Order: sequence, then C-alpha cells, then structure tokens
Amino acid sequence: MNKDTYSAIRKNIMTALPKNTVTFLFSGMGVRKSADSEYPFYANRNFYYATGIEEPEAVLVFDKDNDQTILFLRDIDPNMEKWVGYFMKDIEAQVISGIEDIRYFSEFDAYVESVLARDVQIGLDFDHDTLTEAIHGSGISFADYVGEERVINIFEDIVSCRMVKLPEEVEAIKEAIEVTNQAILSSLEMMKPGNNENDVAARFLYEGNKAHGELMFDTILAGGKNATVLHYVENNNELHDGDLLLFDLGIKVNGYGADISRTFPINGKFTERQREVYQVVLDTFHAVNEAIRPGISIVTLNDLAKEYLAEGCIRLGLIDDPKDVSRYYYHSIGHSLGLDTHDVWLDRDAPLVQGNVITNEPGLYIAEEGIGIRIETDVLVTEESNEDLGPQIIREIDEIEAYLAK
Repeated sequence: MNKDTYSAIRKNIMTALPKNTVTFLFSGMGVRKSADSEYPFYANRNFYYATGIEEPEAVLVFDKDNDQTILFLRDIDPNMEKWVGYFMKDIEAQVISGIEDIRYFSEFDAYVESVLARDVQIGLDFDHDTLTEAIHGSGISFADYVGEERVINIFEDIVSCRMVKLPEEVEAIKEAIEVTNQAILSSLEMMKPGNNENDVAARFLYEGNKAHGELMFDTILAGGKNATVLHYVENNNELHDGDLLLFDLGIKVNGYGADISRTFPINGKFTERQREVYQVVLDTFHAVNEAIRPGISIVTLNDLAKEYLAEGCIRLGLIDDPKDVSRYYYHSIGHSLGLDTHDVWLDRDAPLVQGNVITNEPGLYIAEEGIGIRIETDVLVTEESNEDLGPQIIREIDEIEAYLAK
C-alpha cells in the first residue's frame, strides 16, 4: 500500500460523505494493561483505512464542502520520546498517507472552534453503535463538546467504501495469504503425536513474524475434540495419534490479513471415517466457491452450504431430518475480510458486488466422535464470478496425505 492508494481511498470517502458536514475520525488512544504497561496500539481501522497511519491521538478531518482533508498529529514531546519512542512527524505522515495539510494537536481546539462557527453538521464514526471518542483536555467526549444535536453518524458511509476493495487492497490480502501459506507448511513440521498444539502455534507465529507479519487474530490450533469448539484458542493440549488438527489462523501484512482454515491428520493419514466427513465438508466448500458471484448474498450462500452439509450428514448417519444439521454445523458460511478479520459489512442479505472479499468456511463438528473439520479460503468477487485468493494452500485429501508423507 502506498500514498496514492490512500489518496484514492480518501477520495472515495469524501464522495460518500454527506454535504454540509465536517467529519472527524480519531485514531484512538493507548489502553493500559497494568501498572505502567499498555497493550500494543492499533489505530481505529476506519482511520487507518484512510491514512495507513498507526499513530495514537491523531485526528483525520474531512471538510466536505471545502474538499479539504487535514491530519492532526500529537505534538512532539522530546522527553517522552526518550521513554516510548519517536512521535510521528509531519513529513513522515505525508510520505505514508499523501496528505499535504498536516498540523499538530496544539492547533486542534482553534480549528474545531472555527468549524463550530459554521452552519455545518459534525460527522463522527459510531462503530457498532459505540461512539469513537476523542478525549479532550477536560476528559469529556468530543460529541459532548461539539453538541450532540449537531452530530451525525457517518459509519455506514465509510463501510460502503471499505466493503469494495481496491486492487491494491486485494494484492495486500494475497500477500498475507501467501505468508500464511508458508507459515502453515512450516508449522506442519511440528505436527507430531506427542507434541503440543502450542508447538505448532509457536512455529506459525515465528514464521509469520520472520516474514514481517503479525497475527491477524488469535490462532486456533485444535486437536481432536477441541476442534468442535469454534473459537478454541488455548492451544495447550497434547497431539494424539489418530486425531485431526484444525488450523484456523492468518497473518496480517501491512494492515490487511488472511483468514484460513485447514484440517490435517496428525499422523499423516485420514481414517476412513475422517475421510468421509472431510469429503462432505470439501464438497460443500467447492459448491459454495462455485456459487460466489455478483448478485448472490452471504445468506443465500449459507443456505446452500446447509443444504449440502445436511445431505452429507444424512449419508454419514448423523441425522435423519435436514433441519437437524444445526447440531453439527452451527456457524455461517462466511464473512467479509480486509483490515479486520470480520471486516465491516452492512447487510448479509445484500447482493455481493465486484470488489467484495469474503470467506468461504464450511465445517462439521461431531463432538461424540472427536471430529471437527473446517476448510476456509478467502474469495474476491469479480465482475462475473470470483477468484479464490488462496488456491495454493493444500486442501484435497490426496494432496494433504502426499505432502505429510514427505
């Protein structure tokens, strides 16, 4: 991603924003962990989407009627820089974001007062109904400061832009998927009976970090029955001969990440029962992949997945009535992907359009048999069909067993 891409993104946002509005996006503030320690800082994703900047206490302003974009950075504090690292300078921010008008926060109050003197509305980001707050010197929220009667929610305007990925965003996701693929292949070296789930997770993290990436989300490495818990993240149990190991993981590079699931036999060979269940999930995976196109919705894709999985569960002897498939498939077929793992989306019933990126992740979870299987890839909706962004990640039964036999 480069400044030209961020400039194009800001142009799209400016077009989507309502007239007679000055919009403020806040990067956010650090969160205390304990004592004098803080959690790693990640800027608000809408702020980052428009700037590419991971800097706390920054504010991005869109002045719609004047077609003006301003970025405010925290004032340079040489003493604090000795303790916590360098504060971002205006020149650096220009290089990353392409924004020309960059000011420091000491100028922010005066600027806000000049905006409030105009007959304009104040656009703020109510992300999932929670107002993103900028903590002023007095400790009150920015919405209170400017007057809530003037505030409008521009969250959906930005989401409408984020849902349609630019080609550069798609390339960033592809890069993250390839790093994820290589990290998976390396981590399979640690998948041996007697080892621990965490041995595999640690190798995956190491390989991702070595490629200058970081975890997109908490890694799930679930052996045996653990795989029937969708968000099992403890990763601390022994790997057993004859069990399966479910991987649900992803590496993030330059802000954009992958979300990939695979399921492997720990000893290198599927049992006959495991192979039967895996094939049902795989057939569903391929059917959904073929169905993704503009005009279809995520809800419709999920209905298709449930139909295939229900038929498979009947053949497997798990159910008699297709409605009972929810006993073994209890999540949706997918979600949007981008800067967030579950990226922003407006309506799962809405038809997909070119440029959407979604996941395809059917699964079956049979707790009484200790079998949990999920297969997931990331898919770009194209003009007439789709592009699987991760076809190189092994998923067919024979190719898995052949690779693990090496």
